[in-house]
Amino acid sequence: MSCVRPVQRGTILERAIFCSIALLVASASMHAEEFTRTSHYAVRMFSFGTFTIDSRVGDITVVGWDDPRLEIDAEKLVRAGSKKKANVLFQKIQVSLAGKDKNITLETLYPPRRLWRPFRGESKLTVNYTIHMPYDSNLKLSCIDGDVTIQGLTGSEVVKLSYGDVEIDVPDPYRVRYFKAHTFLGYVQSDLSGMEQDSAGFSREIFFTAGGNQDIIVEVHMGGVFVYNEQN
Repeated sequence: MSCVRPVQRGTILERAIFCSIALLVASASMHAEEFTRTSHYAVRMFSFGTFTIDSRVGDITVVGWDDPRLEIDAEKLVRAGSKKKANVLFQKIQVSLAGKDKNITLETLYPPRRLWRPFRGESKLTVNYTIHMPYDSNLKLSCIDGDVTIQGLTGSEVVKLSYGDVEIDVPDPYRVRYFKAHTFLGYVQSDLSGMEQDSAGFSREIFFTAGGNQDIIVEVHMGGVFVYNEQN
């Protein structure tokens, strides 16, 4: 004898409410447009100095160059229904650059979070950075949500990312003293000579040591790490 469970009216009502909310959210997203505003920053920076980045949402590209200056293009991107509303959102995110020479800090400032809805509206507020810094200086980078690309640095690198992918160019693997890249959930991939690797899943890691003086540490919570040598 089969038993048929009756469909509860409350379940149908909950589904209808959920679908209505989803349609409203999708409709609002369709009507929102993307607006951008880019600012340029520059400051003197010496070799072997330390550049610290504290960002929240947005992609970050860092390129090393042979110039004693740090230059930054900060692109604010907001999603709004009109230009007027976009201008209001632009004011909610600020870029702070402090210090020079040996110690410089870049920080993305957001409105204070509310305890009951701490992340409300943050998906609409993004800052993408394109950065040029002395190739032999040090980098400390922290970001919550975004993709990170680092090219041509020979100084120490510490990268912490919650959600996103990290791509790191290692100019000379033989100059590395300590390299560790770990992802809690995601993938690790390397095409460096002698340590080709490609795997995905929980707690994946790339680790090696050599006789140089460069330390590179990458920690990703959910996302991937790709390590390569641009000259290959």
